[in-house]
Amino acid sequence: MKKSKTYIGVILAIAGAIMWGIQGPVSQFLFQDKSFSTEWLMGVKMSVAGILILLFTKFVQKNHILKIWHTGRSWMILLCYAIFGLSAVQYLYLLTTRASNAATSTIMQSLGTVIIMILTVIVYHQAPTIQQGVAVIVALIGTWLLVTKGDLTHLAMSPKAFTLGLCLAFAGALQTMLPVKLQEKFSTFVIIGWAMIVGGVIFTCIHPFWVDVPHLMLGGILGVAFIVLFGTMLSFLCFTSSLRYVSATTAGLLDTFEPLSATIGTVVFLHTSFNLYETIGGILVLSTVFILAIRPRKS
Repeated sequence: MKKSKTYIGVILAIAGAIMWGIQGPVSQFLFQDKSFSTEWLMGVKMSVAGILILLFTKFVQKNHILKIWHTGRSWMILLCYAIFGLSAVQYLYLLTTRASNAATSTIMQSLGTVIIMILTVIVYHQAPTIQQGVAVIVALIGTWLLVTKGDLTHLAMSPKAFTLGLCLAFAGALQTMLPVKLQEKFSTFVIIGWAMIVGGVIFTCIHPFWVDVPHLMLGGILGVAFIVLFGTMLSFLCFTSSLRYVSATTAGLLDTFEPLSATIGTVVFLHTSFNLYETIGGILVLSTVFILAIRPRKS
């Protein structure tokens, strides 16, 4: 019975990671139309996904969805998480994808694991372990290969894409760290649902979804629908649900299916090419997740 639950958790984690990863190539496909606004897409996908998640939480899980706004300062943490964590990650992910490609943005997002480790060392004033030091060095080498394509004196990735990628990694770290206290009191779905709606409202104010609507053909409509339903809502539901069956470490390791699916989708469907150095760099960045997950042997 325990093994079957583990299998369920693994399947859910992989499914969530793959759906988020495929969202990248789909977004890149949509952005080939220069009139397609990133802010318009953010407002639509976060608003719709947030509403659907809260409806699921209210009527399927039978959870209270308004309590989080009336409990101490939880609403302040929620707003910080919604703006600087969840919304920032999704927005910077799309901007980085637009400035480079889906595979690169997903790999840069993976640097968030290393940033979490660095912030933890700074906050708790603890010297990094050998394991953590190796992870940082490997991540830096991998990132350098990725952005230079092997020519170590030339930045092959545009400065804009590189800067956005680093901001994406930092936002990814905040997205993981900010809601920790909230998750001790409230359902993960309630937190994500409200954070999605907050982000949706912000981006709808920036670019109302009824203004300058992109001229969507069938492919564009299917692309937006996939991003809203699968790349945003179901990917979060699957991944967070997996934590009921497997450890956070296991789920984090399976999260490496994100860049894998994004890379395969980018190469196969959008014909984006990667040289040997970029491939090695991407593998090195992803390997930091496994390095940090290795538990030291106890004497």
